[in-house]
Amino acid sequence: MKFGLATSGTTDPLLLEKMAILADEMGYDCFLVTDHFMGRGKTGSLDAWTFLPYIAAKTKKIRLGTCVTPLTFRPPAILAKMVATSDVLSKGRIILGAGAGWYKPEFEAFSKWLEPSERVEFTRESLELLTRLWTSEVPIDYEGRFIVSHGALINPKPVQKPHPPIWFGSTSNKMLRLAGRFGLGWIPIGPRWIDADYPNPQKYSELRKVIVAELQKRNIDEKEFVFSILINVSDTETLRKDIESYAKAGMNYFILGMARQSNESESLANIERAAMEIGQQLV
Repeated sequence: MKFGLATSGTTDPLLLEKMAILADEMGYDCFLVTDHFMGRGKTGSLDAWTFLPYIAAKTKKIRLGTCVTPLTFRPPAILAKMVATSDVLSKGRIILGAGAGWYKPEFEAFSKWLEPSERVEFTRESLELLTRLWTSEVPIDYEGRFIVSHGALINPKPVQKPHPPIWFGSTSNKMLRLAGRFGLGWIPIGPRWIDADYPNPQKYSELRKVIVAELQKRNIDEKEFVFSILINVSDTETLRKDIESYAKAGMNYFILGMARQSNESESLANIERAAMEIGQQLV
């Protein structure tokens, strides 16, 4: 079982850099950051897709991505170019975390807010356009209900083929079906990340089946799919119990969550402890 690290983009940039470098050195498979411009009283976050190429230059092996990018927030063709560029600069280490968006004030300030069903449909169209732009060698035209693009072409293409993996963060049935149709991973929030609103192991197992049903239609073995959940940092014994519970429910990839970080020495110590006492024993 691989192990990764997810943290908030509102963390101090210098600490984020140190966390990513240490995670790389300690054998973490991925380093993920939240992708928000503002949220619940917080505005001090970097743009994730500007930050990740910078971190790529500071690290060697660790994969880099978001948890998650709301696909309804940016123009999809521009996002496709940003992700492709990041993948080229990182030499093929980028993961696109995908969601439909949830924080209305952020959209009203920087983008356009849509109702839930519209956001899901926009996300589906976005996924179709992203994957076509990453793989097509000729200019493409796309006309959907929300997205229109004429003559778009992206070069250079992403290093990863056919394109960077897409990991979904939602728990709604419609988004889970999109995860099974377009994605290679599922990374919902879990214990202690924000509050008690997350799938327990039993619910996790049920939601997982929705994705598996779609994977079967694509003839993709579920073993090739990342089933994870962001388990926020705690003492070693608590983390082990959480991992065991979710592993029994079908989790195959442990992501250590570090939702709110302000103490540098404590944050770095937790990354090192989790790797040595848990992560390196899972691999």
